[in-house]
Parts: sequence; structure tokens; C-alpha cells
Amino acid sequence: MVSRPLEGLRVLDLTRFVAGSQTTALLAAFGADIVKLEVPPGGDPYRSQGTERLGDQSVLFLSLNSGKRSLALDFRSPSAADALDRLLSSSHFVVENSRPGSLERHGLDWETVHDRHPSIVYGSISGYGDVGPDASRGGFDLILQAESGVMSVTGSEASGPVKVGAPMLDVGAGLCCAFGLLAAHIERERTGVGTHVSSSLLEFALSSLGTLAASTFVSGQVPGLLGTHSPTFAPYGGFRTADGWIVLAGAGSEDLWVRCCAVLGAPHLPEDPRFVDNASRVRHRDELTAAFEAILVDRTTEHWLTLLDHAGVPAAEVKDVDQVFGSEQARVLGAVQELHHPTAGAYRTVAPPVRFDLEPFSYPSAAPRLGEHTIDVLTELGFASDEVDQLLSEGTAIAS
Repeated sequence: MVSRPLEGLRVLDLTRFVAGSQTTALLAAFGADIVKLEVPPGGDPYRSQGTERLGDQSVLFLSLNSGKRSLALDFRSPSAADALDRLLSSSHFVVENSRPGSLERHGLDWETVHDRHPSIVYGSISGYGDVGPDASRGGFDLILQAESGVMSVTGSEASGPVKVGAPMLDVGAGLCCAFGLLAAHIERERTGVGTHVSSSLLEFALSSLGTLAASTFVSGQVPGLLGTHSPTFAPYGGFRTADGWIVLAGAGSEDLWVRCCAVLGAPHLPEDPRFVDNASRVRHRDELTAAFEAILVDRTTEHWLTLLDHAGVPAAEVKDVDQVFGSEQARVLGAVQELHHPTAGAYRTVAPPVRFDLEPFSYPSAAPRLGEHTIDVLTELGFASDEVDQLLSEGTAIAS
């Protein structure tokens, strides 16, 4: 069994949607007690969104909230103030991804929480960061892919700018926040004082553009739409075959480039003035791509991968989601975890992307029903049964 290094630590989870939920789900896998505070009657908006459902549960919500407990409590109500204060007093972390400034009127912003509970480590995820002229703007993965420059280097002249198909900025910002929270926890162990950790979709996007940015800083040249190709190496990208697509990295060295051409039966290409060195190949990338595809489309992906592998040229098939999760590699990694929900039944989700001593982490439980743990959490906070009943009867809290 993998150890649960955060066992005994409580996280007050104020998150919704993808980025914040990704952060707290990872902390749940590490053993933290994640108390997801949801406002009744609907709770997290993702409970009612998405295209797929299992029973009465949204698969979108299930995939992002495994391992958590649900406390359905309207923290905006005056009658919830005592419960909220007790919850904060028992928490080691608070994590939120609301629009900057929106929690202040409820006393759940960093300054108010830190003033009253100085040991809490507080995590915030936003679209544009917590300072600067855009700090107050809300942000979604699609919007930040556009505004960060990520879409400006994805796609082709024919397609125009294209977003990355998966919500990579949401996931990346969430992972960065989790990393920062763990670092702040180590600091708190030394000082006893909590820290405000913040990450944003924009900052993660900018860091992912680091190597492209470095070249632009020096050359002053904007990369432009690259499709699947690289601005600094060629051939390095995707190419059509008779039955699909492959990617190959035939530009790691001139020897690799020559071997790549030999596999394709085109030993003349290294002598072509347009392709004599990497810089020339990058300048004539479109011509090189056309020359490669004119050859590659005559045979299957499997045929070319066999030859390229034998020659030591890095290459791979472009796999779809079903193929990759059905692969032996994904199985051995334990990349898919099956959990059992009381109303949705069994469902599969992607396991946490971390391993200890070669063993994968897993979520300790299925995603919660709305208010599934309301009574348990309030009781843990010291509320008597009649006090819990009062909160339930007035609708400030709900339990399932």
C-alpha cells in the first residue's frame, strides 16, 4: 500500500469546475481529508453539467471529485457562521478558485482567513493571476489558451488557431497550486504560519511557452502557427500515412536526420540545399513536410513504425483516447482506477499522476453525493444533534 503522507490534515475545499477540483483531488489521493463545501440546493455546478451521466450523477463531477467529502452548507447564511468558523478552525488548508475578490464579503478571502487563523495555508487559482490589471477577470481554459499565446502556435494556416483538445491550462494550474501548497506546508512546519499560494491559468501557460519565448526574446521573430511541428527543429512533428498519422523526431542530430531519410527511401534529401542543416530545414519546413508525406502516405503507420524503430528514429502513432487507456502501458501504470458510487455504481477515472516507490496513488473513495457527509462533518465540529437538525430544517444545510 502507498502511504498517505497528508493523512490527518484537513482541506476546506471551496473549489468548483476543473482547476481547483484537480488540486484538491490530488491532495485527497495523498491522504488529506477534503471537505468540499457546497452551497445547496445545487452544489458544485458540474453536478448538473456535462454530456455523460451514470445514474443520477454527472461523470464530469465524478471524474474531478473522487476521494472527497461533501458538506452541503450555505455559508452565506448568518446561521452558518458558527459552523464555518469551526470548520476553518479545524482546517489546515483552504483552496478556492473563485473570481478574485468574490469571497471577501463572506469572510473567506485570504486576508480575513489569515487574520483569524494564521496557520492556515491558503491556495487560490485564477485565470490571470492575483495582481495586475486583469486580476479581477474570470478565466476559462479556452479563453486563456487564446490570450496566453498557446493557440497562436497551435494549428495551421488552413485550420487557423486551434485550442489544445484537453483542458491543459486548467490541469496545469491545478497541479502548480498543489505543488505550492505542499511547499507552503513544509514552510509552516518550520514557522507555524500559513502562506497564500496562488497559481493561474495564464502563468502556467506562459511557463509552458518558455522555450518558444526564449527564442522570440533573442530573435524578435514570432513563431506563428506550427501545427504539430517545432519552431526550432525539423523534421519534428506529425505526418500523414496511408491509414493515419505518425509523429517522428528526426532532427536530434544530423546522423539521425540521415538515417530517417534512409528509412523513407530518400537518401537524396540530405543533399538538397533546402535541407542541408537543421536551420535550413526549419526555414523550408513546409517543403520538407510535403516531401515526407508524399512518401509516407504510400504505406501504413505500422509499416513505417517498424522501420523507424529498427533504425533508431524516435516515432509514434497518434493514438486516440480509447487506444491509450486500453494500452498495456496504461494498465501496468495503474492509470485507470475503478470506484464504486452508491447511486452511480462503478465508474472509472484517471488515477493521480504520481507514484511512490513505483506504486501508484489512488483515490480513497468515490466522489460524494451532495451533502453525503453533512451530518458527519457537523458532528465532528461539535454540533449537537438538535443543532444539526435545526440547520437542516431551515435549509441552511442539506444531507443525503
